[in-house]
Amino acid sequence: MKKMNFIKIILAALILISFSCKKAAESIETAKTTFDLEAAKSAIESAGENFVIAFNKGDSIGLANCYTTDAKMMGPNEKSIIGRPAIQKVFSSWIKSGTPTFTMKTIEVWGNEDLMAAEEEWTFSDKNGKILDSGKSIELFKMEDGKWRLYRDCYNSDMPIPKK
Repeated sequence: MKKMNFIKIILAALILISFSCKKAAESIETAKTTFDLEAAKSAIESAGENFVIAFNKGDSIGLANCYTTDAKMMGPNEKSIIGRPAIQKVFSSWIKSGTPTFTMKTIEVWGNEDLMAAEEEWTFSDKNGKILDSGKSIELFKMEDGKWRLYRDCYNSDMPIPKK
């Protein structure tokens, strides 16, 4: 009889454990499904619009704040620029030397709660609207301080390399 009671207790414990595991799995699944991809896409597109506004205003600090503290900006024909202070310094020097009008169009945004990616097309034009350069970029965003910020920014020109 004692053996039968022991078996009943073990069975009851196993049933309770399986229910608690199921509840834990359900709460993890609920947490994963609370990520709002459409809201993240909208935030990434807004971040792109803010970047364009800051660039065209000549706001190097505003531009740098679009990036995470550990960001990398990876442009053509140069080494990566690493970290927000270095990125701000580069934008500042570009602005001081004079910058054309910048436009950018988001082509596609995808990702998850950990990392979002955006494919962009961009153009630099002079004050008369003549296209000086155009190209594309892939940007990775991660959440920092409650905002989606540029984590990796890789871009290149569609224009041919100038002949010497």
